[in-house]
Amino acid sequence: MEAVDLKQTLWRVVYTKGANLHSSGGAAGPWHPDRAHVERCAQLLRGMAQEVGIQSNAQAAKNACTWIAG
Repeated sequence: MEAVDLKQTLWRVVYTKGANLHSSGGAAGPWHPDRAHVERCAQLLRGMAQEVGIQSNAQAAKNACTWIAG
């Protein structure tokens, strides 16, 4: 799958820097279409001393997770 084939950008919280489309469920949360919502979820987790980032499905499709830390 090419990232350009994706119809809608989705976002998720990732718990590991190596998360991608083939990661286990423990490496990332569910996909969501609202980036602001995912950023709020990540911020709540950071408030609980969790090291998390966010990832788009386009980033995951390229298997190149961009770690967006807060």
